[in-house]
Amino acid sequence: SFKRSLKSFDNSVKDRLRSLSDMMLDDTLEQSGGGLPDAIEPAQLRSFLAKEACSLSPDYIDDGTGVKLPASVVELRRLAGTTSNSADGTTLFPKSADSVSRLARSCQSFVFEVCYAIPEQNLRGISALPVWKQDGVGSGDEDSYGILPQSFITHVGEHILALVQALEPFASDKEALGLANEVMTGVIEVAVQPWKEFVAAAGVSLTGDEKSQLKSLMRGKEVSQFFGDDGDTDMDNQIEEEDDEEEDPDDKASTAFCNQWLDVVGLAVAGRLLERTMRIPRLGRKGAEHLAADLNYIRNVFTALGVAGHPHPLLGYMAKLVTMNEESLQFKIHSRQGEKTPSDALEVIKRAEIRIAYVRGISV
Repeated sequence: SFKRSLKSFDNSVKDRLRSLSDMMLDDTLEQSGGGLPDAIEPAQLRSFLAKEACSLSPDYIDDGTGVKLPASVVELRRLAGTTSNSADGTTLFPKSADSVSRLARSCQSFVFEVCYAIPEQNLRGISALPVWKQDGVGSGDEDSYGILPQSFITHVGEHILALVQALEPFASDKEALGLANEVMTGVIEVAVQPWKEFVAAAGVSLTGDEKSQLKSLMRGKEVSQFFGDDGDTDMDNQIEEEDDEEEDPDDKASTAFCNQWLDVVGLAVAGRLLERTMRIPRLGRKGAEHLAADLNYIRNVFTALGVAGHPHPLLGYMAKLVTMNEESLQFKIHSRQGEKTPSDALEVIKRAEIRIAYVRGISV
């Protein structure tokens, strides 16, 4: 890959610099009085030129370990990353490395947009669906079979399940998988935008490092502690049981790659669904039951996938809020009013509870 090629080139240049620094310690050139002998080897010529180019001063200086070396040698070793003053992982070509990182992010965004296009298309306009305003009793079929998930959410669920088959052929190619994994760092950032919009729809302004706060909210570990008896409890146990299973190394790498993309798409879907829920203008009794059915359906899809961290705990909590009886919801909101807000995550939950009460017509 382009990232591997740049790293290989960077390392080869550093190796040459290390070799030059060793040559420059040879007494041959030191004893030449600064001039060139009648016959000079190519290696000596390279050493001489490097010395002239890198000499910041003719003095000997500390290389960081207490050893006095020519300034030119110390400078070369610094560039090669072999001195105590060299930062780990530094590159000789920072602009090229930055361009490679931007290209990697573009590739991540492209793959994400392809994988996420259908869910985004199906979820974008759901806040305005007339079904949310329904107050009356359901039809005879609904009373007999229960409320079924609506078509928009089943399309999303079917697409997510189909992604597994779409990703597996690529992930089964060991060489291609190795190249792809080199540029997967930070891939979660492509799924941040729906969560940013969810927080805005809830009426919360994040403090401190916004990106860090959003990622913490996306991972869901912090929010679960504020749900009490209304949160999910069996998700972590299921994940631990799956992690204990032994797996072939190649199959494990393939599964990890697929799960990484399923995780990113799943986070984006969860964030968008929560954001759209916050923007529903009115929620009647029957509409709330439809919304709960939709939320629980997508939770079941994520559970079937078995990806760590899914379903996001806010999905289940939101499904309970929209169907919670009026007195319980009022009590929950009032009980939080005296609490201090230790984190932005709790503030998001409080605002979401108030928003759900408002669209349901419940006085708080």
